[in-house]
Amino acid sequence: MEFGILGTTELIHDGRVIPLGPAKQRGMIAVLLYHAGEPVRVSTMIELLWGRPGNVDHRPTLYSLASRLRAALAQAGLDKALVRVSGIGAYRLDVDPGTIDLHRFRRQLTEAREATAQGRPESSAEILLRALPLWRGDPLPELGGARADQLRRSLGDVLLDAHKLLAESQLACGRPHAVLDQLDRLIQIYDLDEGLARCWIRALSTVGRHDEAKRFVIAFRRRFRKEMRTEPDVDIVPTRSASWSTADRIPRHMRPDIADFTGRQALLDELGEMRGNVVVITGMPGVGKTTLATHWAHRRRQMFPDGQLYLDAGAYGLASPVDPQDALERFLRILGVPPDQIPVSLEQRRDRFEDLIGDRRIFLLIDNVLDSAQVRPLIPRSMNCLTVITSRTRLSGLTIRDGVRTVTVAPLSEDESTSLLARIVGSKDASDLDGLTALAELSGGLPLALRIIGERVAERPRSGIAELAGELRHRLLETAGEDDQAAALTTVFDWSYRALGADAARLFRQISHHPGTNFGPDAAAAIAGLPVAHAEALLNVLAKAHMINHDSTRRYRFHGLLHQYAVERSAGDDPAVVRQEQRRMLDWYLLSAAGAVAVTAPEWPPMTDLPSAPDVQPMSFGTDTEAMNWCAAEQDNLCAVSRWAQNHGFDRHGWQIPGVVHEILERYGCRGDILELNRQALVAARRDEHEVGQIGILNNLGATYFAVHDYDRAVAAFIEARHLAAATGNFEAETLCSHNLASTYVSLGEVPRAIEIYERALQACRKMGLSVGESAVLNWLGAANLQLGQYQRAAENYHQALAIRERIGAKRGTGQSHSGLGALYLASGQLRLALWHCETARVIHAHAHDQEAECDTLITLADVQRNLEMHAEAVHSGQRAILLGELVSDSFRQVAALTAMGDALAAAGDPKAAMDQARMARRILDDLSGAHVPPLHKRLLVLERTVQIASPESRAG
Repeated sequence: MEFGILGTTELIHDGRVIPLGPAKQRGMIAVLLYHAGEPVRVSTMIELLWGRPGNVDHRPTLYSLASRLRAALAQAGLDKALVRVSGIGAYRLDVDPGTIDLHRFRRQLTEAREATAQGRPESSAEILLRALPLWRGDPLPELGGARADQLRRSLGDVLLDAHKLLAESQLACGRPHAVLDQLDRLIQIYDLDEGLARCWIRALSTVGRHDEAKRFVIAFRRRFRKEMRTEPDVDIVPTRSASWSTADRIPRHMRPDIADFTGRQALLDELGEMRGNVVVITGMPGVGKTTLATHWAHRRRQMFPDGQLYLDAGAYGLASPVDPQDALERFLRILGVPPDQIPVSLEQRRDRFEDLIGDRRIFLLIDNVLDSAQVRPLIPRSMNCLTVITSRTRLSGLTIRDGVRTVTVAPLSEDESTSLLARIVGSKDASDLDGLTALAELSGGLPLALRIIGERVAERPRSGIAELAGELRHRLLETAGEDDQAAALTTVFDWSYRALGADAARLFRQISHHPGTNFGPDAAAAIAGLPVAHAEALLNVLAKAHMINHDSTRRYRFHGLLHQYAVERSAGDDPAVVRQEQRRMLDWYLLSAAGAVAVTAPEWPPMTDLPSAPDVQPMSFGTDTEAMNWCAAEQDNLCAVSRWAQNHGFDRHGWQIPGVVHEILERYGCRGDILELNRQALVAARRDEHEVGQIGILNNLGATYFAVHDYDRAVAAFIEARHLAAATGNFEAETLCSHNLASTYVSLGEVPRAIEIYERALQACRKMGLSVGESAVLNWLGAANLQLGQYQRAAENYHQALAIRERIGAKRGTGQSHSGLGALYLASGQLRLALWHCETARVIHAHAHDQEAECDTLITLADVQRNLEMHAEAVHSGQRAILLGELVSDSFRQVAALTAMGDALAAAGDPKAAMDQARMARRILDDLSGAHVPPLHKRLLVLERTVQIASPESRAG
């Protein structure tokens, strides 16, 4: 048996080709063969098959592909090879890697490297001449998207390494003509590869074609310098890299060098004379630590032929510093470890990293480090590697504990500064020298400052350099004598800032109040009190001046240092004006979110005491789809502004924004965020002494606890809310709290107690004319009577709730009532009615993005379709329910969905697949507790017994 993925994916068994189906099906098995014996996440396979799918859900299609693949594999006696890995949403293909061409090729390549290292070039060449024909064409051709392209490039690197190793071996065996034949096509394709060029030059020279070798060297050097902006390591005298015997692939992950690097010769000499495998380069912000380290890395490239690695550790900036565990993941990815094979823990990742490094000679640049603890796990132990670390602070821990040498970077000298600035602005007029010198002096010798100055000079060609120097000198002299390097940077930023028009400068300060990671023109307009079009035009001015950055379409973000600078600039504004700007920002988010809810859930009453805010133009939405899209885009910002309001004395906004967005956020199952927001919102509502707000937030908090099956905390929150409502005479809120409390009792199995509360709540809602409350109570009464087997009463309750909800336009509620009716008619055996209601509910839930409700409906729908002997449809519904259960991270729903899927498969005549689902459900259920467990356990037990009886093994026994 042989599998092939180095070309069109194929399976050959007993001399015949086993059809593997269409391209996507072949692509799925190709991914699994690439990772043979290892789990591959469903999300990974989807990205490799379809690229980034956007809003399209390919999981049901993938599950169908898996089913068809099992049938194809069964023809080769591999009916148990494709395994669904529970808990992580993955598949695994259990086949011998030795049957797969790629893994055979890699094993043979390793053997060839070992032979080379042992001085046996003939054996190496023999092995490679057997291995290379395994490549029948482009690898993994059925895969698509950027990630697949990257995978193919990585495999292409491995193939190129093999060709270079074969060429080295053939040359060592005295076969230069074979090398020229072998590399004739490759040298044209990989025309910048130094290793390949060295082999070609050596072969030409060996056969006496010296003139041709010289012409090739000249052309290669010219081409390499033009494209790579550095000198290649090739010469007419052939050199040999040791990398072929020590590396599976050669990472070239390094920042590009800069063409106008200036000065620092003494530091470069000092670095070159240092001993040891680790060095720390420290200095003030903007002094050029990273540029120096990068330039030195490129100069030392030939001494580290096995590659270069670069990491921005993110110590200073808007984002948090990179965790060492995440940093090791990045390195492992660069070194070719597939994402699903990267270990989980820090120690495991470090061990894998050390194994991959081995004795290889690699240059590592770890830039912008926070402290010794962050960087220590990233330093290879091998003395063959060199690790260069840059940091704004001295890393005393590394110096004291590890004996690491530290080099401090001082500002550029006056001559170096002037020379660098001249190269940046491209000045050729000797008369400009005095002006350039004056500007350079004002920079304090900081390369970053010099580059910003250079950009400003280039942008104002009609202004004389001396004139600009005079303008800038006044501002810089205000910080003369400061020993904090940030002062010089602030001065340079000041100059860029002063070049802005008054309106753009004002907006620059105002948007610094925004607490999110990015923002759009509408939010900026609200903060500034401007029309949206005017605000967007000013944002584009700022982006052009590099004061902010474009993030995505009509979205912007700050660079860390510039955001810091903008905050400092805004400190000089009138505090009362700043407070108004911040209030407008919060009003805009609050009223925009309230508008979105009014469109998506028009039946709900508006948030109490919303601000009038005539100076804010909130978003307006024509459809519920527009509203949901806005909420999805602003979800992180809504959470961020809520927390900001809670922490900056805007208590009213601090509970109103979470209160408004609760109805939307819960559709996506983001329970962790919702819980935290509501806990803090409750604190803000209490500080605000707003009793209605406290009752509402307590209700939302209870509803969130209810959704995560934490019924004790849900009961406590609902009781506290009900007591507060009763104490303040808020009968309407008290009724709502009682209804929610009763719903918790239903889930706890205390149905008669719940029905008694519901009956009182129903009377109260009708008396007060609360249609939303009346329909909710009726719907839950239907669920309670369904549990008691009172089908007629349940039907009456559900239909009454449905009629009200359709009348008032409660879309989510309408879906819930249809779903309840589907469950009722399934229980009473009226399957066609059940089918219609479930399908209606599913469409409504999908449109409303109500993933939890859609999951519940699909579980019921799978049962209905199974009873109607619609086996394929039942399996499809079960697959979709499993996916949604995973998306909302609800273990109870996952168990229910897996069990429904198992029942559907058993009814379809596939007891083995049904048993797989049962096993996955059992593994999850055994870790759960609470009121929902007994009924889930009971149904799962029935499934387990059914598939045991139906399985071929049981019948054979």
